[in-house]
This record gives sequence, C-alpha cells and structure tokens, in this order.
Amino acid sequence: MRNKIIIIASGTGGHVIPALTISDLLLKKKYFITWFGTKNGIENKLIKNRKINICHINSSGIRGKNLLNKIKGLLNFLLSLVQSLNILIKEKPLFVIGFGGYISTSVSLAAFLLRLPVYVHESNSIAGTANRINHFLSKKTFETFPGTFKNSSKVIHCGNPIKEDFNSIECPNKKYNDHKKICNILIFGGSQGAKFFNDTIPCAVSNFKEMINITHICGPNNKDSVASSYKNFDIKSEVMDFSYNIEELYDWADLIISRSGSMTLSEISISGRASILVPYLYSTDNHQYINAKYLEKNNAAVIIEENKYFSQNLNKALMNLIYNQKEMYNMAERVKSLFPLNSSDIILENIKELDEKYNNSTSKK
Repeated sequence: MRNKIIIIASGTGGHVIPALTISDLLLKKKYFITWFGTKNGIENKLIKNRKINICHINSSGIRGKNLLNKIKGLLNFLLSLVQSLNILIKEKPLFVIGFGGYISTSVSLAAFLLRLPVYVHESNSIAGTANRINHFLSKKTFETFPGTFKNSSKVIHCGNPIKEDFNSIECPNKKYNDHKKICNILIFGGSQGAKFFNDTIPCAVSNFKEMINITHICGPNNKDSVASSYKNFDIKSEVMDFSYNIEELYDWADLIISRSGSMTLSEISISGRASILVPYLYSTDNHQYINAKYLEKNNAAVIIEENKYFSQNLNKALMNLIYNQKEMYNMAERVKSLFPLNSSDIILENIKELDEKYNNSTSKK
C-alpha cells in the first residue's frame, strides 16, 4: 500500500497553519508527508516536525505584478510544473492536497496530468485565483466559509483545521461568568504583525489604561518600539514578536483585536471570544473585509475600518464592550456556532484514499 501524501502550502500563516494541522494528524496515522514550499516561505519557520520532508520549488505570483514580474512569475510557473512532475513521479503519492497560494497551481496541475487525486482547501470567503483554478482540477474542494464556491457535490463546508490544543480553552460560560475589573485584550495583526496596529493602538487604548491588560504580538523587529509606546502611556502590557502557543493567549484573553484573516477568525470561533476586527485594506479581492462581514452580520464581532476615524471608533467599541460583559459573552457564544468544530475530521473523512479498504482495492489494480 502506498502511504505518501503531498501537502502544498506556502506564503502566509493562513495557508500554512491549517496545512500543518492536517499534516500532524496524517503523521499520527503513519503516513509520510512531503511538503511543497518555497525557500523563503513562512513554512520553513513554522514546520518543526523533522518527519515532514520539505521540497522547495520555484514559485512567484503573477496577479497584480508589473510586466517584468509577470514574466518572471510565468517562467517560474513553467519551471515549477516541471519540478513538480519530477517529484510526483518519484514520490508516487496517494493524493495531493493544496491550501491555496500561487505555489499550489503548478503542483495541482502536475498531479492532475499524472492522474493523481487532487484535493483543495480554501480558507477565505473569496477564493484566491490559484484555488479558483485548482477547483476545476480537484476531486473535492473544502471551503471554510459557506458559499465560497457554487453549490456542488464536490464542495464541502468544513471550516479551517485547528490544532487540538484549542479544545482545552476555557468556554464562554466560564470566561465571562464573573464581572472582572480588568479586561485582558489580545492584539495581533496576523503572522507578519501589523504596522498600523503597532503605531496606532497603544495611544488609542490609553483612555482605558486602568481597566485593561494588553498582550500585543507585533511582528519581527518591532518589540522594543511597541513596548516603549505602552510604557509611555502607562499601560500594563506584554509585547512579543511572535507566539508559537497562540492558544494559550486566546485562553487568557477576554477580547481580541485583530485583522480578519481566515485562520484568525477560525481561532476566535473555536475559542469563543469577543472580537474587534480591523480588515487589512490591501487584502486581495478585499477578502478580509468579507471574512469579517460574515461574523458581523451574525452579531459575532465588531468591524472597525482602518481610516482616520479608527481611534475614535475603537474607543466607542471598547466602551461598549468593557463596560458590558454580557455583550462580550453573547458575541462569544454566537461566534462559536459559525464554523464546524470538527473541521479536520470532515476533511480526512472525505478523502477516499485514506480509507484503507478503498486504498487496498485500488492499489491491487
């Protein structure tokens, strides 16, 4: 029986983190994982398990680039297609599963040409260009938000795979049960941090310094300056570059202030936490705003846009939530119901090649 599987994920944490969760589960089931990534991708920092074999291929984006970079992207696509064909012929995997991003298209196409099953996971409410292409090649397409793809027998709403550690986070019933004098606020801008948050939020929350305790993930090379800003406003805070144990911070937090990438929203949902969402202005297809809108229309989050009124609007939102713990509880309860709680199981149960009976019967042909 073949027991090799190809994972394709690179670029942002939104692509890589759910792929890592699925990889870890497959490793526990004794499958061998080969991970297609790029030399400079965040996956090289996040993958700690030495059992995962990382293969770097040439890949760069095309959409939104100038002419020179579009030519470079096209050449890299052709090169990565050849690289992918060579690796897949050698590896002979059961299937490939891609998590979006420009790297995934050449690998998925190579697998399709070799008649290998292709699976796709889309994390955002608006599918990226790569996954819109990959969807035509896929055997099954898994979507995080309902309605990302047109209704079809091969489209499955699953949410985002979340690591099992999130299951032990304190539930809203207990978190918001007591009237607290201090509100713990977790602030972060995604896997790369957010300059706008670093520059704006310390001053914006200073009116509440007697009532808040801040943990702020600021991204690389910003820790000292952000910590200094909080100190200048006499705000109790802890500032860090990055966290490998983000679930512990969700457990600590009463309120989240963050961007609205898909992975962040899924973590907020499974944790059951009140949140203030600030969509990234320059996200492709404005997907962060549309992601956040799904929560807001279900009264499960507050959206504050990044503009000249940001500090004023943030103060209003904090005033409403810090002094109204019941509203934070209601928001937390609503958000827990928006995504499936067993996302990883849904994905693995819908990949036929992981069924031993199916796999053994096909391997004999």
